[in-house]
Amino acid sequence: MAEDRTQKAEKAARDARSRDRLPSGRRDVRINPFRRIIVTSLKLVLPLIALTLMALVVLWPQIEQVQDSGFRLGFSTSPEDLMENVAMSNPRFFGVDGNRQPFTVTAQEAIENQADDGHDDHVYLDTPQADITLEDGSWIALTANEGFYTETDGLLDLVGAVNMYHDNGFEIHTQKAEIEMNVGNASGSVPVDGQGPFGTIKSDSGFELEDKGAVIRFLGNAKMVIFDSALKGKS
Repeated sequence: MAEDRTQKAEKAARDARSRDRLPSGRRDVRINPFRRIIVTSLKLVLPLIALTLMALVVLWPQIEQVQDSGFRLGFSTSPEDLMENVAMSNPRFFGVDGNRQPFTVTAQEAIENQADDGHDDHVYLDTPQADITLEDGSWIALTANEGFYTETDGLLDLVGAVNMYHDNGFEIHTQKAEIEMNVGNASGSVPVDGQGPFGTIKSDSGFELEDKGAVIRFLGNAKMVIFDSALKGKS
């Protein structure tokens, strides 16, 4: 019995010496909340940094290529599709014809379209209106539901309820017309009707207008009705 008590006392002494050698922090561990937040954040941030570095390693050749050739932007659609969606509100185009006479083309809205199928760059016009000034100071006005204007050669295609008005009281109505703004010519190949101080005229095959209305030809089968007032004035 005495030997057992001696062994227990020696063991208790060894345990006490072991506890004394342990740092005080190990005996009473308290975790700082702020430190826990930092550790948790690092567990999330460090993998992201690693992924970023890996992506840079893969993409760096492409980045160097862009730097060598200049800065470029990439789009989910092609540049052609992007240009088709470029719209302008209340656009206004100015120009002069071969005789240095001014003309303007306006619309409620314009949408740019790039060249395709052999056609030059052109602009789609919603509710276009064109105004042409003549040498004597008179004017010609054109309106339509839709139009296509090619600014490079001054060509204006009008579609739907095309109306042409001359300062002298003449007017022409049709559904399609092609206007050469730079030279003052116009033409159409669908039925047309006109009216002026002398009477009315209809044609089933279109018309040709030259020199800003100095000459007008009605094509195909044409029918003219002359007002009595015009006949009386003639006599």
